[in-house]
Amino acid sequence: MMQNRVGRSLGAMALLAAMASGAEAADFDLRSGIDIFTRSQTRMTGLHSLTFSVDIGDGFYFGESAYSAALGDAGGLFIGGFEAFKRIPLGDSSSIDIGGFVGGGGGASLISGDGLMTKAYATFNQQFAGGFVAHIGTGWTKITGSAIDSPIFTFGLSHSFDLAADVGHTDARPPSGLTAASAKAVGLYYMPISSSRRSGGGEMDPMGLVGGEFTYRDLSNPHWEYVFTAVAAGINDGSGYAEWTAGARYLTDSFLGGHLRGFVDAGVGFAGGGEVDTGSGLVGKVSAGLDAKVWGGMHLEAGAMGIAAYDGDFRAVGAFLRGAYRFDEPVRSGGSDTGGHAQHWRVATGLTYEFSHPGFRPPGHWATGSDLILIETFADLMLGKHFYVTGGGATVAGGNAGGFAIGMVGLGYQMDLGPNWALSGELIGGAAAGGGINTSPGVIGGGRVELDYKLTDNLSLSAGVGKWVSKGGAAPITLHAGIKIPFTSYH
Repeated sequence: MMQNRVGRSLGAMALLAAMASGAEAADFDLRSGIDIFTRSQTRMTGLHSLTFSVDIGDGFYFGESAYSAALGDAGGLFIGGFEAFKRIPLGDSSSIDIGGFVGGGGGASLISGDGLMTKAYATFNQQFAGGFVAHIGTGWTKITGSAIDSPIFTFGLSHSFDLAADVGHTDARPPSGLTAASAKAVGLYYMPISSSRRSGGGEMDPMGLVGGEFTYRDLSNPHWEYVFTAVAAGINDGSGYAEWTAGARYLTDSFLGGHLRGFVDAGVGFAGGGEVDTGSGLVGKVSAGLDAKVWGGMHLEAGAMGIAAYDGDFRAVGAFLRGAYRFDEPVRSGGSDTGGHAQHWRVATGLTYEFSHPGFRPPGHWATGSDLILIETFADLMLGKHFYVTGGGATVAGGNAGGFAIGMVGLGYQMDLGPNWALSGELIGGAAAGGGINTSPGVIGGGRVELDYKLTDNLSLSAGVGKWVSKGGAAPITLHAGIKIPFTSYH
């Protein structure tokens, strides 16, 4: 059974490798959807999905999806993994998608087993004003280790866009379309003002959270950008709490000699876990602060914010500090007034195997001795030929730890061992919780070493070994296997 799970995940990775076969810019598709279960089997009756996919040719799309509890009372359930579908045209403005998803995760005390989610579906698609596409269809969703095994009705909205990026590490060209504006490491401190514990055991205490943020903007409007943020609790209360949000940010003109800018933003998303009562999981938040230019593309951001659950007892105010690397500065090294700036990246995705050990789970836990399999995805921001900043996460898909998830950021160094071989080492820190793994209060740190073999200029195989440690006692040795795809964004 474990081999079947690994085989399905490796099959999805093979599709991702196919994306690297062409170095030309592709059509990207961003979809938001709701899946409604027709069977009432748990406290959760529906999922929200956010899918980022790319057209890999002949109407086949492949990408990654994040699923979150959206209906019922299960805020905090998160599942991530791979999504693929075939688009069949029916006319100039209508089509049918036939596809599926495989991934892992859990949360909200709903999944006690592996946490592997599989989904098959078919949707009818209709394009309307502004290039948006509406989706309506049906399918089937199953999550192992839980009671969820149900037909679904699925509804969605998507839009294709031109992302200023190409597969491969290429030279600068004039940017066009939606461009990456910044990548950031995030630290947050929440002070609850109305936050009953989901179990009813009093009020939540303050929480410290860590995570990351990416922003994108259209070149025609320097004042607005789109914001995607993911954070998880790692200090004080709330171990197991996580959230992701998307929104819009307005930035003022710079002042004090170009060193400061103000900003305000608002967003919505899904959150929960760690005894935080977010109801169905839907949250909204607002923030304001200052952006200070430190040196080159490096910035520091600080400010205040508020967050509230739509139908749960969670209200909090907070303060944040972000370390940012902005790609949309005026001309920097490697750029020109007409040619733009090329920023090199890598996306790395694959499987992680974590070895159980004494202390990995609490004493007497029913799944003591079970090793874990996780699906992981990281993005590496290259700072030159050798150094890079890495960030990403992993969700469990096997090992009787449904709900366990990891989010980490770190610094890496890579050196070439020949024309096709490279060795890299990373120091990483972040947060991990859930699934009965003994990480409380959630903050973790560790490292890994990886050996890469370049199959083509746009695709490498990777294998490695690592270890992370936590204050709670979990400190597994980890094995990693997957692929790495280089790409370039233009600014």
